[in-house]
Amino acid sequence: MTTEDDIAKLTELGRELRSPDLDAPTAERIARRVRDDVGKGPDPRRLFEAAIAAAIVVPYAVWVLLEVLKILR
Repeated sequence: MTTEDDIAKLTELGRELRSPDLDAPTAERIARRVRDDVGKGPDPRRLFEAAIAAAIVVPYAVWVLLEVLKILR
């Protein structure tokens, strides 16, 4: 599948979508929030969430590995 095929498929799908039934102030509020968000990258808190998850999972995985090695000896 090429880029042209992707573009044609997206265009076809876009024609089939209904236009949203929003009043003008709601549409403007949504557009403003999207414009403020675009290009900023992921929230820095996501890094901390991953670090906390790793801090919980890694010691547990090490413990499991050590227990398996005890059983195999």
